[in-house]
Amino acid sequence: MTKSASTIIIIFVLLITSCFFAGCISENSGIEEATSNPGQELVIPLGDREITMDPLGTSTSWHVRPLIFETLVVADIEGNHPGLATSWNVSEDGMTWTFHLREGVKFHDNTPFDAFNANYSIYKFLETGKSYRFKVESIQTPDDHTLVIALKDPYGPFLDGMGSIWMVSPGCYDKEGKFKEAIGTGPFIPVTYSKQEVVLKSNPDYWDVAPIIKKVTIKVIPDATTQIMALEAGELDIVGADQSGASYSYIKRFEDDPRFVIYKRNQSQIEFLGFNLNNEFFSDKRVREAINYGIDRQAIINSVLEGYGVPAKGPIGHDSSIPWTNTKINGYSYDPEMAAKLLKDAGWEDKDNDGVLEMDGKRFEVTLIHSGHRSFNGAMTEIIQAQLAKIGIKINIMTVERGAFSSSLQKKDFDMAVIPNYGKGETDPYPYLFMFFHSKGTYHIMENETFDRLYYQSMSTVDPDKRKVMYDKMQDVIMEECVAAFLMHPGKTGIAKKELNDFELKYGFGGFTSLKKAYLSD
Repeated sequence: MTKSASTIIIIFVLLITSCFFAGCISENSGIEEATSNPGQELVIPLGDREITMDPLGTSTSWHVRPLIFETLVVADIEGNHPGLATSWNVSEDGMTWTFHLREGVKFHDNTPFDAFNANYSIYKFLETGKSYRFKVESIQTPDDHTLVIALKDPYGPFLDGMGSIWMVSPGCYDKEGKFKEAIGTGPFIPVTYSKQEVVLKSNPDYWDVAPIIKKVTIKVIPDATTQIMALEAGELDIVGADQSGASYSYIKRFEDDPRFVIYKRNQSQIEFLGFNLNNEFFSDKRVREAINYGIDRQAIINSVLEGYGVPAKGPIGHDSSIPWTNTKINGYSYDPEMAAKLLKDAGWEDKDNDGVLEMDGKRFEVTLIHSGHRSFNGAMTEIIQAQLAKIGIKINIMTVERGAFSSSLQKKDFDMAVIPNYGKGETDPYPYLFMFFHSKGTYHIMENETFDRLYYQSMSTVDPDKRKVMYDKMQDVIMEECVAAFLMHPGKTGIAKKELNDFELKYGFGGFTSLKKAYLSD
């Protein structure tokens, strides 16, 4: 081959190669431009009162900490996935769990993440007393990247529990064990912090892909209207990423605004009325069933949620999209005629034609309490009041301060109550089921030996298929007892400026996690 021919071939190959790479860059031009764009900054509101940074503490650190800290296991609506542990296995008796840790990971202070620091993090968590659900016998570290946890008893939702134990650098705490600063392995690093604002920067050494968003500022703005005004003024980039979500009343007006994108998703959040079965009005199951038939759930959703929600069927979910749902439960349809029949069968009749049922000279007049836990609770109770008035039940509504409300639930000092779904995530709902339906639960509205037995069995069973059978039976018991009127699953809504790409609206306290994959385009 001549020298000139060789030169031509080389030039041809270079041209082909350059065209190939040009094609690749063109196809991903949005991400390429974003990576080099110095304006990759976001400002996000938080709808709570203050920010706290201790991952083992409480309050609004729940929203911020997934950006700074990580867990061995990532637990979400689709199950349990590798996090800082790449894999795990459990012994046949369900007592010993072995985790294989991700290599090459460092904390923000350059401390290596290894089995010894994972061990430190778990014991630090155990010291808080939050691990009351499972008991650790011992933790062994046979090498830098293997962690062996021996439990005192088998624990069914153990992986779900590990999904809430944050791996912390020992530098987070001083010699007395008090929190000093937030040092994790996460995609973002804290730059400045106050109780009202935290500024984070992208972690360039993140073990996965370093975030394209270079700076995230999270500001405490409790008022929904103030958030919306700031969004319209260009002072915020996303509203509704945190647990509060965007206010339903504002969604309609943003749907046709080309500057923004509306995000919507169904979720496992549930609103329900709990009955006090010790109350003379609700001791008869037929009355409780009548109230269920007397409530038009879709009408409530249309009115207070602007249509963004799904009628509830049972205590966990409305279909298989929500894990652990007993899909054979059909719930209650709106049937005021059936409600009237059940009430009459129970002995309640409107004898003086004043619109209120009576029995033995006593009017059916009860109080419905709520704490305003959700912004729409007041309007929701007013609709329920009007709907139940049509079947002869007079409802008095009382808004109760949260502390007093919790006390009323615990002491059974109520007739009916709007129950907040504490402990009900999109993963295993075992804290929620215990809290409200187990006879020893803090706010229990039911006492049933079959339920209690099934619950304890499910806690000591590791096989998820066997646990699902038990969960289905527990839900059947709740529905058979009819201790509540399960109302609706409010949809979650968010608003973001249109330039934001690869953002996903998440449930609960994980609302900011998708920021590690997001980016802004021009």
